[in-house]
Amino acid sequence: MKTQACCVCGVDDARTLVGVVLLGGSRTTLCGSHALMHRRAHSTARDERELRAELRDRRAPQSARDRRGGADELGASLVVAFVGERRAAERRRRP
Repeated sequence: MKTQACCVCGVDDARTLVGVVLLGGSRTTLCGSHALMHRRAHSTARDERELRAELRDRRAPQSARDRRGGADELGASLVVAFVGERRAAERRRRP
């Protein structure tokens, strides 16, 4: 293995790291999540640069609300409908 961290995300927890062989025989290190993605994608990467390009996080840094295409109308209407029914701090059940 070339590195002791995932070559895609940089995770360095040894418990999650696995070595993978890329096309052409070069070896690299991936975390469990990226190793699964690599295996499922039947990757054609020949080096770490290509592997990072294949497995990078394609989501733009947006909130979940933005990814859904705007405000969640049902969620907003439920919050408005039940806002008066929330328990006050002193009425909440204690664990």
